[in-house]
Amino acid sequence: MKTHWWLAATAAMAFGVPVAAQAPRATPAAAVPQGRLPEGVRPTAYRLELTVLPDAKAFSGRAEIDVTLAKAQRSFFLHGLGLTVSRVVALVDGAEVAGTYAEVDPSGVARLDFGRALPAGRTTLTFEYTAPFMTGSEGLYHAKVGDDWYAWTQMEPIDARRMFPGFDEPRFKTPFTLGVTTRKSLKVFANTPEVRTTPAADGTVRHEFAASRPLPTYLVAIAVGDFDVVENDAPGNAVRPKTLPYRVIATKGQKARLATAAAEGPKILALHEDYFGSRYPFEKLDQIAGPVMQGAMENAGLITYGDTLLLLSPDAPASQRRSFGMVVAHEMAHQWFGDLVTPMWWNDLWLNESFAEWAGNRVGEIWDPKLGTGVAQMAEALDAMETDSRSIGRPIRQPIERNAQIASAFDAITYQKGGQVLTMVERYLGEDKFRDGVRHHLTRFAYGNATAEDFFASMAKGSGDPGVVPLFQSFVNQTGVPVVTVRPGSGGGWRLTQARYRPIGVAAGKPQRWTLPFCVRQDADTRCTLMRGPGATMRLSGAGVAVPNAGGAGYYRYSLPAAQWSALTAASAGLPAREALAFADSLYADFAAGNAPFALVVEATRALAAHPDRQAATKLPEWLDTLAVTTLSPEAGAGVERLVGGLYAPRLAQLGLDPRRGAYAGEETDRAQSRRAFAGLMATTARDAGTRATLAKAAERAVAGDADALDPTYRSLAFAVAVQDRDAAFMERLKTQLAKSEDPLFRSNALAGLMAADTAEKVRRALGYAQDAGGGLQTLERQQLMNGLAARPVGRDILFDLFRTDWDRMTADVPSFRRSRLPLLFASYCDAGKAAEVDALFRPRLKTLGANELELNQSVETIRICAALKTARGAQMEAALR
Repeated sequence: MKTHWWLAATAAMAFGVPVAAQAPRATPAAAVPQGRLPEGVRPTAYRLELTVLPDAKAFSGRAEIDVTLAKAQRSFFLHGLGLTVSRVVALVDGAEVAGTYAEVDPSGVARLDFGRALPAGRTTLTFEYTAPFMTGSEGLYHAKVGDDWYAWTQMEPIDARRMFPGFDEPRFKTPFTLGVTTRKSLKVFANTPEVRTTPAADGTVRHEFAASRPLPTYLVAIAVGDFDVVENDAPGNAVRPKTLPYRVIATKGQKARLATAAAEGPKILALHEDYFGSRYPFEKLDQIAGPVMQGAMENAGLITYGDTLLLLSPDAPASQRRSFGMVVAHEMAHQWFGDLVTPMWWNDLWLNESFAEWAGNRVGEIWDPKLGTGVAQMAEALDAMETDSRSIGRPIRQPIERNAQIASAFDAITYQKGGQVLTMVERYLGEDKFRDGVRHHLTRFAYGNATAEDFFASMAKGSGDPGVVPLFQSFVNQTGVPVVTVRPGSGGGWRLTQARYRPIGVAAGKPQRWTLPFCVRQDADTRCTLMRGPGATMRLSGAGVAVPNAGGAGYYRYSLPAAQWSALTAASAGLPAREALAFADSLYADFAAGNAPFALVVEATRALAAHPDRQAATKLPEWLDTLAVTTLSPEAGAGVERLVGGLYAPRLAQLGLDPRRGAYAGEETDRAQSRRAFAGLMATTARDAGTRATLAKAAERAVAGDADALDPTYRSLAFAVAVQDRDAAFMERLKTQLAKSEDPLFRSNALAGLMAADTAEKVRRALGYAQDAGGGLQTLERQQLMNGLAARPVGRDILFDLFRTDWDRMTADVPSFRRSRLPLLFASYCDAGKAAEVDALFRPRLKTLGANELELNQSVETIRICAALKTARGAQMEAALR
């Protein structure tokens, strides 16, 4: 699953009261399993029959589950959430034994009780039930798009229990056979090929699908509606000689925007097959889009995406093409890592997501190297280091004992940190040995489950290097970012010391060590040493400036003496992009830890402004912008504006800025992306009046109906500027255009514009749009708008007051999977008093939210770290920027 964690999809929480044949015996709360189900009952196959009419409020189902009981028992637990079960029977030796069903925990734990003990051995459980459609992307959900209703599924991590009763854990992989009955005018898609349709006298049709390969419940998927479909079978290749059925699917009216996915998807798939050395592991591949899906989900054979990820117009901006390539590659990689080989439990989610992140970025870079996917991955990994630098955190491999903890595993630590660690290990082993280890693992556990220990053993065996095991373990099993302190040694060499990186405000803890491959480049000469203890030495023999973290492959930071920082700063504009990003991150981190002076950060900002890669050139200004919003006085904030404006005005002037549609058609991709990045800096960080006027005028003309006034590349930026610089009437026109548009990218751009509201009156107006269920915005869009408003101080303050005064309303529609993340909306405060207020608001309510405390603790600590930095180094920053 690929998602953006600052967004949250809306869904109504529906906990139906089950109807049982008899009242169940009371279950003491302590006896209800809060995590893994007890051993003793194992499913071996599912047969699901569903009646799905997307415009209805509920659906009905019949589930048959073949199970094996280790011993005779009368009662046991399974999963179900919001299901109204009218009948439960167990078939034993041809005879039915009646049972009762009760949901005994809000996380979806249910209990079955039977009139007599079921014997050890095989039993078939049968359930008849109804359940409500969800309105956000969890379980079986529906949405109205235009005049038509559609239904999709989103089961990960533990929402399959909303669609059918079962054993909703990844260790239970079984075949699934699905039948779906719906109106004859609608199409139905599932994990496997359709094998037959059977019309009924009432005008409905039953669609039957082939039995699946063994799957966990979270990968089961269906979609029902009057979809547009484009077929373009994936041609055979050296790994898969036969053609593979391949389709792309979207809501009615979107067929033209499916052309890119239809043409490019098979190419991306072939790149994975070549790397993994094995054919795509399922019978067909459908990719389907929907306007309520947040991110994407790797359902075997039926991958689902948010509309903007799969639906591209011919003039799609480079940023959307990069997201398409990266996310499609990410989800296809999951067909091997996650679907073919599945973790035993959620503590090893990283075996899915870290690998999909690494493989997706790798293939995205090969698919179109001009888009800069590999450098973008590095930038995201550096952002993950910010999370990983706190004292309150979690390791990549997180122990999970309760269902409420599962959602916390889907974060930057699993995705971005995990992906960067894999990049580092690949660099240490070499590409060929790393690939051999991956292939060995996939062969060993095909269509089964594996643990981290299994994976470590596979990599050691396949690569022929047992030393990879402690390397993996040291990064996977402990929290924190290593920092390598470099000091001059004898004979021109370096003395290296490793420790956990701790910024100001994070108290010292117990010593930590990593098995860390530290690499340095001097011109074309790269040398590495594997640090196993607290210290090491390195002798340099090349010429030129020595650059730590060669290639930007390592997951660590480095600290240098001031003279070496200055030397590296002077050379920074000529570094490869990934090394330049690692340099910018390490320098700023050294300042935030109380070492490097802020003047060096300003000096590096000036030097990197000339870097040819836009992401390297803009990294430090992004941090300065954050400081201006959270930490600095208005006078120092104005200094940031002057600094950034002076540096990037010439670069933008050199490129020019004409926001009209097609003004730069056919231009080289990197040049186009650089112009967009520099225009963004000039408009938002520097607040350059000329740039803002150009963009706002284009936005006004576009919203007034001039289709050629504004290129998609600049829409979100121009709309944001116009929302801030024009009156409320512009917001009303923009919202009206958003509500009636059928272009997913335009809707996303308009939404981003409304999120930019920066006065109390405009924020409240935007909140009105977010809270209007009949205003033409999808549920996901309304939740995104509300959360996006918290990114600016005025919106954050208004939202915080609303949470304090109207808690029930503000939290009622947030799906369970997202509730733990609500405190992170307020992590941009920079005052210890506000940290206490956030804690006081959320902590007493965590239990009623069904939320984990990790994100609240992280939010509170982030606020306190910012306050500590302001106290310790605020005067230095103010002096440098005023």
